[in-house]
Amino acid sequence: MHRVSLALAALGLMAAAPQAPAAEVPFETTTVETRDLDRVRTAPGTVESRRKTRLSAEVAGRVEAIPFDAGDAVEAGATLVRLDDSDLEAQLAVAESALAAAEARLKEARQAFQRTRNLYEQDSASEQQMDQATAALNQAEAQRSQAAAEIRKLRIRLDKTTVTAPFAGVVVTQHIEAGELAQPGTPLLTMLDPQRLRLVARVQESRIPGLMDDGKARIRVPALGRDFPAERVTIVPQGDERTHTFQVRLRLPEGAPVSAGMFGRAAFHLGQFRTLVVPDAAIVRRSEITGVYVVADGRVSFRLVELGEPTTDGHEVLAGLTAGDRIALEPEHALRYLKESQTAAPADTADAH
Repeated sequence: MHRVSLALAALGLMAAAPQAPAAEVPFETTTVETRDLDRVRTAPGTVESRRKTRLSAEVAGRVEAIPFDAGDAVEAGATLVRLDDSDLEAQLAVAESALAAAEARLKEARQAFQRTRNLYEQDSASEQQMDQATAALNQAEAQRSQAAAEIRKLRIRLDKTTVTAPFAGVVVTQHIEAGELAQPGTPLLTMLDPQRLRLVARVQESRIPGLMDDGKARIRVPALGRDFPAERVTIVPQGDERTHTFQVRLRLPEGAPVSAGMFGRAAFHLGQFRTLVVPDAAIVRRSEITGVYVVADGRVSFRLVELGEPTTDGHEVLAGLTAGDRIALEPEHALRYLKESQTAAPADTADAH
């Protein structure tokens, strides 16, 4: 506040002092004019991948190998993590032996059933004996099916000891080290697709209506100094109850040289409008005060202005100037000239007396 007060006091002195005649000022000037500008609404956001996944263990096991580290590119189907499968292999061997025994019992039960049925058809076996043979056959078939199911289950679990990449991308985070014990649900790696990116921005609910009436939007990435056209814009229909903002997703062109995590700005085109524009070179910023040097009525003075959105070569002016105003393009020279004129003014007054 102290700096602002000093700046305001300085401006008051400048306003009270005699102003410099500006018939032929020794610095470059320009005339403020209205222009047709694109009406753009911006919102800050962060670049993220449209395909990002955290891979977790589905079976228990000690981590045997992690062939890739964070930052490594991987192909779809590449092995990312291998868990120790020796315990499951042993269980599978036992299950295969149990299946062989069940198949042997099933074979015996089928033979016994066939003999009993032949005797029953010749009236040489009772109905009770036939029922017993049928029950024994059914039990043997069930035991064989159960043993086969156990093998299928163990083979599925064995397959899960090898974790592969679901898509081509880059490993971004390694959550576990080789030798550590992983339980079902333990995070292993996080990977993403660096070719399929989007900017995610939060927009106030009052700005959502009409946001896409023009159907055009761009993505600005200040770190790269580049803009990219948004291939698709999606407004997530569920807003945030605390901030009353909505998430807006802007799809970047595939292969854009942008990295996930970068800062960006969503720029929504809302049509065109006419407004005053001043060049960046003419703008003077002093602490929290913004203004320009105006040449008017044969005098040079400093005038406060309120700026709006930036343009390609300047800023929109919301207040402080009108079309036709003449402003200095060299503010430092204008200030020096004004100070010299203020110093010379008292001497001119004394000579006149």
